[in-house]
Amino acid sequence: MKKIMLLSLIIPVIYIHPQVRQIESRTYFKQGDIEANLSTNLGVGFSTTNSTNTSQNFNYYDSTYYTETYRSEYSDRPFNFLITASVGICIIDGLTVEPELDINLVTDAEVSISLLGNLTYNFSIPRKSVFPFIKIGYGFSNYMSDYYYGYSSGTGESSLDTKVFNAGLGLKLVYSSGMAMKLEINYKHYSYSNSYSYGDYYYQNVYESNTVVDALTLSIGYSILL
Repeated sequence: MKKIMLLSLIIPVIYIHPQVRQIESRTYFKQGDIEANLSTNLGVGFSTTNSTNTSQNFNYYDSTYYTETYRSEYSDRPFNFLITASVGICIIDGLTVEPELDINLVTDAEVSISLLGNLTYNFSIPRKSVFPFIKIGYGFSNYMSDYYYGYSSGTGESSLDTKVFNAGLGLKLVYSSGMAMKLEINYKHYSYSNSYSYGDYYYQNVYESNTVVDALTLSIGYSILL
């Protein structure tokens, strides 16, 4: 009789345990899952440009050269409005590799794009449809490559030679099967250096500049979870 009573207590515990684990298990962002994102980003940047202009002139009286150097600093608050598209591939539960394409619609360049590679970790809250996430990435852009703050390189080309550090944190709110709303605070650090020179035997001019932009934006978008 005692054995029967003991078994009657143990069996429900064994039965309930896997049921609890099933409820708390991760529903989305599991290994092998794919996520497609589309969002808009609105915010402001804080930029600083330091430039140096060095000219070397030939002195006809003593047949020597004399040098003059001018330095300047320029600051601005550029407005940012970006369309962002990305595809995330979940390599382990919660962690996705996420290539990203940004198109900046407010810029001095003809077409401003950024190509980024991100790592995103999606946290899972048991029995909740809210997934907090953090993101970090790196890539390249033509945000400042050809024309920036009144200076043109004169090449007519916009190369992806602006370096971009990307970071963000936010929430994904799953409201139906396979669909989620995405809210994110995003930070991007752009850095660009450029130099060019021109002249002849009697005159040489060298221009060097370094520009950094710290951009903070609020992103709102949608995700398709596959």
